[in-house]
Amino acid sequence: MTYPKPHMKSPSTPWAFDAYQRIRPRLPVPVSTSITPELVPSLEAIANRFDGFIFDAFGVLNAGEMALPTAVARFRDLQAMGKHCLVLSNAATAPQQQLVQKYRDLGFPVTQDQLISSRMLVTDALATEPERTWAVMAPASAHADQLPCRSFVITRQIVQASREKLDSADAILMLSSEGWTEELQHGLIDSLRRRSREVWVANPDLVAPRENGLSLEPGHYAHHLIDSTGLAPVFFGKPFSNAFEAARSKLAHIPASRLLMVGDTLHTDILGGRCAGISTMLVTAHGALKGMDVNACIATSGIVPDFIAPEI
Repeated sequence: MTYPKPHMKSPSTPWAFDAYQRIRPRLPVPVSTSITPELVPSLEAIANRFDGFIFDAFGVLNAGEMALPTAVARFRDLQAMGKHCLVLSNAATAPQQQLVQKYRDLGFPVTQDQLISSRMLVTDALATEPERTWAVMAPASAHADQLPCRSFVITRQIVQASREKLDSADAILMLSSEGWTEELQHGLIDSLRRRSREVWVANPDLVAPRENGLSLEPGHYAHHLIDSTGLAPVFFGKPFSNAFEAARSKLAHIPASRLLMVGDTLHTDILGGRCAGISTMLVTAHGALKGMDVNACIATSGIVPDFIAPEI
């Protein structure tokens, strides 16, 4: 298996789907069941079948800094009906409070307790780790200094002139790909070849929907790193179990049969929901499968949602 080259300006949805297919052996494997997806116009048609809703963020609630049509109203309507709503996001750039405020500013009535981010998952994990120094993939806006660990950010200056500093780090944290370049990627790979260390990835996504297309996310660079070094990073977020265990723990009073995972990506949201034993709904109008033949993608991947709708 060879993962696509590490840096490209504007990935397409077909490219992203193919990239996810290439890493499929590295993703969780769901229990095999026979499902025929039910086509529905929106969540309104099936809201009475569920008591808890777990929403992906990018591609479902928002695209970049823009709330998607109908999303705010649907979220508010479900809560008015007494439904329990969570946001389960692989976002890791913004600290937790900042991310909650972003969604509140977009119009979503979320509280700190209703949003689980990959940033939160990795922060909780770091808080239980023995003290060590982490080299962090992140822009200044990510406020890596707020993480509960000793760390420094990987910069061009470090890659070019202070390789010994990068080599001295005890572990690597891939937090955010904003501002990440091919030069930084190859500098990190070279350092890991000189000295193998543990790598944590705080956002398993390969791409994320933005206002004007798709952005490359830490998962993309992590899989290129795997191919280049043979290392096996630890991932925090969908489709991996740590994300769904956190969501299930917050909704422990609701039976799994009354929970619904709503997402735009087969290989993260739907696969993860299936592996967690909960029903899933794929939304198709704005996210990772926008403009794709959805039925063909489902057939090719073998990842089958319970419901399909254009948006929530």
